[in-house]
Amino acid sequence: MPKWIIGIIAFVIGIAVVVYSSLDNDMRRLLKALPTDTNVLFWSIEQRDAAFRTMDRVTFLAKSNLIEAGDKVRKLPIGKSIKLDMDIDLYMQNQRSAGIVILHNGQVRFEQYGLEFTDTGRWTSFSVAKSFTSTLVGIAIKDGYIKSIDDMVSDYITDLKGSAYDDVSVAQLLTMTSGVKWNEDYEDPNSDVALFNQHVAN
Repeated sequence: MPKWIIGIIAFVIGIAVVVYSSLDNDMRRLLKALPTDTNVLFWSIEQRDAAFRTMDRVTFLAKSNLIEAGDKVRKLPIGKSIKLDMDIDLYMQNQRSAGIVILHNGQVRFEQYGLEFTDTGRWTSFSVAKSFTSTLVGIAIKDGYIKSIDDMVSDYITDLKGSAYDDVSVAQLLTMTSGVKWNEDYEDPNSDVALFNQHVAN
């Protein structure tokens, strides 16, 4: 093999080593279990463990929005530690939990992490959005944008008139009791949730 080819190979390997060594543990984990498709429902456990903590940095996998902390961040005070009457390590391992935090009377009473996660780690939020949505609905009611949670959602989102959601109240949406047929089988590529995940809005 000519020396110039060996030189190019050595150069490429050197660059790869420098790039890899500059990555943090989360990005290295992602490289070892990089998802091969953008549908998160069908990723392997290893791919989920790696990608869910880096989705804000790998936009080719999924579009995400990073919400920066505000100027007035209030730390939660640490309260008296509580002992749980169970093997919490075994529970977290069996449930594949990245973290458990117990708040009581506004104080952190218990905090523990798994899956090589820490208190500074980030994880994609997914259904945490429901808590933010319900909070924003409360603000919208207080500010007069929504009159009542008993109103029909189609009163506010007129594009829903004539759809299955036409006679669904804001309260029913918030409590996920709309009665609208919805298949949430995460192993079925033709389920509603899988098809919704692939939908591109106009």
